[in-house]
Amino acid sequence: MAYYHGVRSTQVPTSILPPKQISAAIPVFVGCAPIHRTSYYNTLKSPHFVEICYTNAEAVKKLGYTSDDDFEKWGLSEAAYTMFVLHQRAPAIFINIFDPAQHREVILNETISLTNSKGQASKSDLISLKLYDNDNAEYQVGTDYTYNNATGQILVSATGQLANKKAVQADFIYATPEAVTVNECIGGVDYETNQTTGLQLIDRIFSQYRVVPGSILAPGFSDNPSVAAIMATKAGSINGIFRAIAIADLPTSITDHTKTVAFKNDNNLVQEDLALCWPRVVFNEKVMRLSTMLAGVIATTDSDHDDIPYASPSNKNINMQSATVDGINELWLETNQANYLNENGIITALNFIGGWKTWGNRMSCYPDVTDIKDTFISNRRMFGWYGNRLIQTWCQKVDDPIGKRFVQTIVNSEQITLNSYTAKGYILGGRIAFLSDENSTTDLMDGLASFHIYWGTQSPAENINFNIEYDPQYLTNLFS
Repeated sequence: MAYYHGVRSTQVPTSILPPKQISAAIPVFVGCAPIHRTSYYNTLKSPHFVEICYTNAEAVKKLGYTSDDDFEKWGLSEAAYTMFVLHQRAPAIFINIFDPAQHREVILNETISLTNSKGQASKSDLISLKLYDNDNAEYQVGTDYTYNNATGQILVSATGQLANKKAVQADFIYATPEAVTVNECIGGVDYETNQTTGLQLIDRIFSQYRVVPGSILAPGFSDNPSVAAIMATKAGSINGIFRAIAIADLPTSITDHTKTVAFKNDNNLVQEDLALCWPRVVFNEKVMRLSTMLAGVIATTDSDHDDIPYASPSNKNINMQSATVDGINELWLETNQANYLNENGIITALNFIGGWKTWGNRMSCYPDVTDIKDTFISNRRMFGWYGNRLIQTWCQKVDDPIGKRFVQTIVNSEQITLNSYTAKGYILGGRIAFLSDENSTTDLMDGLASFHIYWGTQSPAENINFNIEYDPQYLTNLFS
């Protein structure tokens, strides 16, 4: 120790560390957004982007969506509308897989009639539009006319060269998000450009934004069994360490609830990290996917419970007026039909006491898997969330010397956290131990330290039973 004369102080690392606070319900939506409408798109190096949005205005700016979009084509528009308008929950993460440079069609020399200074292109979602006369003289956008690229409507300027025209010729390019393939949604890494696309971009989220996904969705694609399976696989190992759940839809080709189970089993959709939804929902005359609605309900439920995912999203209010499969005919499930779906690991919507509710607690692995940590959606999310929190909290201790202080810091700190969770009603109880039979001499010598956490999560009260019995002794009250 160097010579010193006087008074000084030193700081010692705290022996008890507070847990890292994370959000449990942040959804990640993979799908198509009408980015060709935005100036923001021009600033991007690639259309395959990962964006986190905290407000509806931010989503409009980055995604180009409107509430009038065709949600069947623009899955990310549906997701943004669900999260920011219907449920008013943030943030949400969006991964776009629509490329205006590739997913497009060209129409040349179309004659467009003009009535009352208005015209209408035969297609909506215009990427570009050029108007010209029969001599190929081009009219100027902004001077002679303007157009709405979302609707394809053309407005003629009263002072422009088109003011008195009855018809005009048009060349235009329109977006075809329906051309985006399942393989593009699954994505991968291009070995030539090293560009990552699709579901594989999920691994970029933590390094880019320092947040851990809570759920993974792919509106417009998750009804494909291959996409649903990859979503579940990715949810089970994000960045190789974090864990979320995947929420997928069953396809609209299934028109009867009795056929859902056969489709689920035939396609092996029985993963413990996968939640399956059926059918579609209708809100404000718009057909929407139950999966995106469930993501909003989960976010609302968590926010009502201190952002801890211990409460089930089942039997919670859902914004809808009816259910449907084909978008035309209404579907009204009875309780026993909804329960049939639940007992086979499928979440649905039920118009029961108090209006439309989400209905179902079970992950898709049920009934083949009966371990309650995997079958109940609240337990599955609690185990994943707590594991993610442990990783983020104790990463700071990686490579520290394995000594008594190291062990006591982790055990004492985590026990305080578990006690707090118990006192607040998040869990039934919990304890942490550093066990000799789980830490062999060779493991400790090799730098491996294992801690064992025991805890009791709370299963949802899925079945409440009251036994009512006639008691003849109460006849004596007639003579009191």
